[in-house]
Amino acid sequence: MKTKTATTKDQDKALQRQQILQSMLASFKIEGIHISPEVAQVTLKKIEASLGK
Repeated sequence: MKTKTATTKDQDKALQRQQILQSMLASFKIEGIHISPEVAQVTLKKIEASLGK
């Protein structure tokens, strides 16, 4: 069985991060809170930092 290369892992992480950002935007929008993608990125960075990722 082959293992994923570092590049593939980085791409997977970037894709997962993008999906999280889209989900954040959608969740906030459902609640009537409109935020920009930039604010969502900053918020995600803060969350990742607090979780130690």
